[in-house]
Amino acid sequence: MSTANETVTGGFALKPLHIVGMGIIMLAVVFGAFGVQDGFRSYTTSVVEASESGRHVQLAGFLGSLGEYDEQGRWTFMLQDENGKMVKVISDDPRPANFEQAISIVAIGRYDEIEGAFVADDLLVKCPSKYQETAS
Repeated sequence: MSTANETVTGGFALKPLHIVGMGIIMLAVVFGAFGVQDGFRSYTTSVVEASESGRHVQLAGFLGSLGEYDEQGRWTFMLQDENGKMVKVISDDPRPANFEQAISIVAIGRYDEIEGAFVADDLLVKCPSKYQETAS
C-alpha cells in the first residue's frame, strides 16, 4: 500500500527522502571525480612540460641564480631543469632559509603566460644534510 508521498517503481516504493539521498550521492560522485582529477598535481621535471600543461604541477630542478626581490616584493630566481632549460620562478613567499646551499628545488604552482614565468604557490628546498658524510 502506498501513500501520497511515495512513488512506486517496479514494486519498490521510493520516498522523497530516498530520492533526495540518491541525488546527494550522485552529486558527491560527480564532484568527487572532478576534485580528484584536479587534486593530484602532476610531477614533472621539464620546463617545457610545465609551460605547456596549463595546470598546477611540481617542477623539479636546480638553482640557476641566487635570486632577488622584484618591484612587487616577490621572490624571483631562475630554475634549471634536468635538460638544462631555464625558467624564471616567482614566489610571493619570502626567500627560503639556506637558499644558496640548495642542491635541488621543487616549485609547486603553474606557468603563467602573462608573466612569462612559473608562479610558485610553494617552494621545497633540499639542502645538503648535516648527517651526510663529507669528503676529507
